[in-house]
Amino acid sequence: MSAVPALYAMSRTAIAVAKLADTAHEELPSTMAAIRRSGMEISDLTLELSDLSQEISDGVNKSAQAVQAAEAGVKQIGSLARQKTMSMIEERANLPVISIQPVVADVAKKTSRAVGHAGKTFMNMISGGDSTSLGDERIDI
Repeated sequence: MSAVPALYAMSRTAIAVAKLADTAHEELPSTMAAIRRSGMEISDLTLELSDLSQEISDGVNKSAQAVQAAEAGVKQIGSLARQKTMSMIEERANLPVISIQPVVADVAKKTSRAVGHAGKTFMNMISGGDSTSLGDERIDI
């Protein structure tokens, strides 16, 4: 009699194990297939990330090369500009000094004569003087 409860518990345990086995038999294949698919997707993702990493690395290298080429070009242009500037400065330094004082003085004299003549003409016109005498003086400008 003391064995009856133990047998009853064993019977319930056997029924639970049978149900668990049935559930595992039904669910395990689809679960394993899902795990395999997930593993394949993770592998594909890893390959894609590796390819992307390589592309990024190539892009960074090409960008660095472009920056180096631009820097070399800027240095070359700066050097050329410096050479041209120095050449122009030296060229200008070697030019003879030309005095413009005589030219300015001559223009000032002619301007003064023209203003004086215009003033006399104006005064003659106001005072009613002879306007035909204007042609007697000649002004070279």
